[in-house]
Amino acid sequence: MRKKEIMKSILTLSTIVSLLFAAFSCHSPTAPKQNTPPDTTSNNFAFQTFTFGADNTGSSHLSDVAIVSDSNIWCVGAVYLDSANGAPDPNAYNAVHWDGSSWELKEIQFYTFCGQQQTGSYPANAVLSLGDSIVWIASINSQIAILKSNIQTKIMCVPVSISKMWAASKNEVYTVGTIGQIGHYQNGSWQKIESGTTLDITDIWGSSSPSQILAVANDLSGATLHTAIIQINNNNANIISSLPVFYPLTAVWFVPNQHYYVGGSGLYEKHLLSDSLWKNGVYDITQYYVTAIRGNALNDVFVAGSYGELLHWNGARWKSFIQETNLSSGSYAAIAVKGNLVIAVGLDNGKAIILKGTR
Repeated sequence: MRKKEIMKSILTLSTIVSLLFAAFSCHSPTAPKQNTPPDTTSNNFAFQTFTFGADNTGSSHLSDVAIVSDSNIWCVGAVYLDSANGAPDPNAYNAVHWDGSSWELKEIQFYTFCGQQQTGSYPANAVLSLGDSIVWIASINSQIAILKSNIQTKIMCVPVSISKMWAASKNEVYTVGTIGQIGHYQNGSWQKIESGTTLDITDIWGSSSPSQILAVANDLSGATLHTAIIQINNNNANIISSLPVFYPLTAVWFVPNQHYYVGGSGLYEKHLLSDSLWKNGVYDITQYYVTAIRGNALNDVFVAGSYGELLHWNGARWKSFIQETNLSSGSYAAIAVKGNLVIAVGLDNGKAIILKGTR
């Protein structure tokens, strides 16, 4: 990966974050409705914030996170530190690992060019836990590093760009990326899926039983601000209705045939995909741009966004933690939840940031 390509990726992320801030001003979320039923899951979280990166680089960020267990968490992106002479080191740490007691910067190796032996720790976009102590980390140059018990064992070249990954099983993975690229890995082989769009696909989520996969796409780095919701079925993809949402969507999460969430320029929901319209409006639940949605269950849903917005739906009401989780000039890019643990990652003031919440 050439230096100018790495800088292009970093600049693209910075451009997207700037657009999010410009489009949605910093205001307090709307107050929850009164006379709501009792809470069904606890909002009692304690938060810790960790930052990584040198003061004079201004380009460190984290793009994705996977919780394997409470003592095994992987965050990926690019963290730049100073070299021995005090100048910025052009080589990035592309992962941060939690072992149960502390965070450690890691250099996951990828090929400079696929098929060649030279490697480097190029920035990473996505991370996925596949069970059996297997973790996949995807780089910005269309490669996946495979880790077994936290030790890198293989580098796999793939035919598509990767922004996010979702696993139907340990032998079947779907990936989404820039300019409408979708990849399907099954039993050791890859296949490209025609998405029907050239928008950048930024998130994917699915269910294996029943089988259902959705992805969202947008043009945040362009001029149109268009959006799309894509339904994937085996090796086919179709664009489905996003009405009345016309502005960018960045995140998706759902429990099939019960409740669906998409987020970006607002947080929207449906009970069934066959419902005619997505409900809510731009400012109904939060006035910050929504960047990530994940949940344990329908009464335990988390939403992250710009300026450090973090929301929790506990089955009765939405609660914003932004007074505890706010970022002065940054945004969370991804979120992962498991039981009583929530991790959000992103950037703030040119540094990579990790928010760790424990209930």
